[in-house]
Amino acid sequence: MISPEVRPLRTMDANRCDAIIASLPYHFGLEEGRLECAAAVRGQDGLVAVVDGLVIGFLTFVRHYDAAAEITWMAVHAEHRRRGVGHRLLDGLCRAIASEGRRLLLVLTVSASDTGSEPEDGYQSTRSFYRSVGFVLGRDLPGYWTDDTPVLMVRPLGLAK
Repeated sequence: MISPEVRPLRTMDANRCDAIIASLPYHFGLEEGRLECAAAVRGQDGLVAVVDGLVIGFLTFVRHYDAAAEITWMAVHAEHRRRGVGHRLLDGLCRAIASEGRRLLLVLTVSASDTGSEPEDGYQSTRSFYRSVGFVLGRDLPGYWTDDTPVLMVRPLGLAK
């Protein structure tokens, strides 16, 4: 486990976030996805994880309605995965949006029902990670994405008001 500083995403972090994406060719293998992620890093709110002045992970998010927010992109550099960085990013986001009065955090990822092939470190590990930090499977959304079937995962942030 490492203990990165978690802080708001800044414009100057964008190129480093692009390098993080480049370190994960399976998860970000489509040019369209890389471009969408690059746009999000440059235009959405987000957080970064920093160790020794170097951004090693990030997430971007959007606020939906008054009660919910959604993670749009999240990645940890390949050299720093499975060391607690993602947990730190999510803890920071959950604290921030709960303090705004939001009660739900959403994320879409590739569903287990998707028929595409998947390498050992594929989306099963992504779904397992999200479950480990309190997300539950909500529902599949067939046809929502062109090439894959997404699953909506939801994390409650506190008691309903």
